[in-house]
Amino acid sequence: MSFKKSRSQDELMRRINIAWNKFWSFKEILKSNISLKLKKKVLDSYILPSLSYASQTLIFNKKTSNKILTTQRAMERSILNLKLKHKRRNIDIRKRTKVIDALQHCKTLKWKWAGHIARMSDERWAKKITTWKGPVGKRNKGRPVEKWLDEILKVAGKNWLQKAKDRNMWRNMEEAFTLQGGP
Repeated sequence: MSFKKSRSQDELMRRINIAWNKFWSFKEILKSNISLKLKKKVLDSYILPSLSYASQTLIFNKKTSNKILTTQRAMERSILNLKLKHKRRNIDIRKRTKVIDALQHCKTLKWKWAGHIARMSDERWAKKITTWKGPVGKRNKGRPVEKWLDEILKVAGKNWLQKAKDRNMWRNMEEAFTLQGGP
């Protein structure tokens, strides 16, 4: 595992721990017999921002996506007082709770950040780093390490910088990005 990957995974685990701590700080509401509507509001307003903070910088590979989904599903099961042994389908649980999907929310934030970067002036460091091609020369043996931009290139193509400047086109492509590689 490369340094960059483990640092990204460490940050994700830190965010998940923070979200769980926030979840348990609201246990009087989330674990009580209060209406599901109020519990949904707490999850969407307090827990989701804790989980999705800085998700614009994540690479949403299968492992990262599964960790985010698993965390949110565990929280949903917890507010409904369901155990895994009850064998309830995740789709049915989501229909009951109606909370915002954390993975789609995180991907939406990343997509919007990519559009923001594309519309920046060329001398800003965030744009320079994002559009940097990398070191010249031979790379190491094996599969290349996944980069932040790879997911965006799959949906928007190589001329994503020009497409992102048209806000309506960029907004229309957002759904394709947020639904790719989903559950």
